[in-house]
Amino acid sequence: MTTPLDPGHFRHVMGHVPTCVTVVTAMVDDEPQAMVIGSFVSVSLDPPLAGFFCTSTSYSWGKLREAESYGVNVLSSSQEDISNAFMREPDERFSGIDWKDDNGVPRIADAAAWLRLTPNAIIDAGDHDFVLCNVVDLEAGEEGSEPLVFHSGKYRTLANG
Repeated sequence: MTTPLDPGHFRHVMGHVPTCVTVVTAMVDDEPQAMVIGSFVSVSLDPPLAGFFCTSTSYSWGKLREAESYGVNVLSSSQEDISNAFMREPDERFSGIDWKDDNGVPRIADAAAWLRLTPNAIIDAGDHDFVLCNVVDLEAGEEGSEPLVFHSGKYRTLANG
């Protein structure tokens, strides 16, 4: 019989795995919605698929779940303040943020990369949902733009890691 893992220890150890900081966005009832995600992943080249994990009981995921398309904004190393802004109360998240509606999906200015996704499947993954999506559009940021990384409880960049 296996001894159950301590959730705190699991979280501590997994904190040593660096993650790219992304903001998943969507328009819901003509209002921009967003949540910060540290689990965005490329899944397949053919067909082009990507996905992200989110807490299944999250208020933000509850708002975004029924959206027809999502924007994935890969934050650049200079956008730590934007990541923090999207952790504010839901109705304050876009306040002071430079963004535009790009064919029905909120797009944050100066992101390191941006993708438009459409939902393919939502898969139960314990206390999270894995949102498998079709990639329908994507664009890299400016040449040399580095992503914002989260590692061991802190924001980091590739240069100062």
